[in-house]
Amino acid sequence: MDIQQHSFTAILVDLADGVLTVTLNRPDRANSFNQDMIRDFRTLWNAVRDSQDVRVVVLRAAEGKAFCTGVDIREGWRASGMEPAPFDYDDPGDWLGPKSNRVWKPFIVAVHGMAAGGAFYWLNEADIVLCSEDATFFDPHLKFGKLSSVEPIGALGRIPYQEISRMVLLADEERISAQTALRISLVTEVTTREHLWPRAQAIGESIAAREPLPTQGSVRALWEAQSLPRAQAISNAVKYVQISKSKSPVKPAPSSLKSVPWTLR
Repeated sequence: MDIQQHSFTAILVDLADGVLTVTLNRPDRANSFNQDMIRDFRTLWNAVRDSQDVRVVVLRAAEGKAFCTGVDIREGWRASGMEPAPFDYDDPGDWLGPKSNRVWKPFIVAVHGMAAGGAFYWLNEADIVLCSEDATFFDPHLKFGKLSSVEPIGALGRIPYQEISRMVLLADEERISAQTALRISLVTEVTTREHLWPRAQAIGESIAAREPLPTQGSVRALWEAQSLPRAQAISNAVKYVQISKSKSPVKPAPSSLKSVPWTLR
């Protein structure tokens, strides 16, 4: 089935030029996630993994004050009466992010407004994050007397420990600005709000134009290397290089560097 023919409740999808744009669509609830949105993402990632038409995924959020403020504190993310036993507990992040669902297609996240708490499930699994100038990042768990652990631990691979611990311990008393997010490598680029979505789309289209197999292999090798000893990560990468060589058509190198357009970031 065409991915755009799936019935989604809390997200919107649009596929063009190999780029699947996914929009969190609960602006009246600050694009927080509930059971419906989690169910949508479980369906989405299964479809993305199986679709040859999707080469890149761009995640954004409906216009409003927030990209996402985490779990909907009014509704929660489980059906009523479905609280599991302690050792049967699952984390919502198991279904929200692509890497958790073994999707190795490049994942770009475009953040505007507030990105709080559970929004980090997506940020932590992104290959490229960019944000608008009005973006702020924070973790409100301790404000509500709730332990903060899964989301900030997931961020350890991309921002320094003290930045994470400060965000956790100060809860919502302090927010990370767009420029601070750029400085600590939480994001790679800051744009105006007006240019955020077009810029994310342009980056997605550039990546989608490349050969999909080596692109996905590169994503997977880099992601897995974060949790492997160096020698094992290199060995793993060599294996993926061999797989890519055996499965991908070999294109001739450009005659000169001038034939390849490039920009400075």
